[in-house]
Amino acid sequence: MDKEFNPALQFDAFTAGVDEGGLRSSSSITIIVCYILANCNEKITAQNIIDALVEGKIANYFEVSNSISKMISKGHIVENEDNTLSITDNGKFLVDIVENDLPYTIREKSIELVRKLAHLEINKKENRVTIEKKENGYAVTMHVSDDDSDFMVLTLNVPTEAQAVLIKDKFQQEPTKIYENLINSIFE
Repeated sequence: MDKEFNPALQFDAFTAGVDEGGLRSSSSITIIVCYILANCNEKITAQNIIDALVEGKIANYFEVSNSISKMISKGHIVENEDNTLSITDNGKFLVDIVENDLPYTIREKSIELVRKLAHLEINKKENRVTIEKKENGYAVTMHVSDDDSDFMVLTLNVPTEAQAVLIKDKFQQEPTKIYENLINSIFE
């Protein structure tokens, strides 16, 4: 008797940290990894995928890590020189065959989380922030950069380390939005 492939029916993955409705089979985790790479235009690292699926409580950390390693060794995924991942034609073929076996909400949530984390990682690399302890608090210096040059450097002084860290985190989420708001405020 032929069995139809359905990763949702094979509960063979570790599920620690996974919410109800998350992925509970190794094959479905492999499919979501390939699906993300096939459908995301951003430069994505293995860590972006792992963090997104764990943060979203979609899949277990060890299962996602293992899936990525297996897909690289089988040639379905390639790790590039800049540590980003790319899907091969074989990996795309896998996705085309079985992507609809994954719940639509899981597919969409995974893509959204990976894009958010990839965007944040790029912002952190391109727009650095330093926190310096001062006599009366902390100085948070934020750099909005384009390639190797800064086109804005802003330093804010705050009384507590918690405030400094909050400013750093908020800035790294949307540095261009902060820059645009500042420029708009100046020229209005």
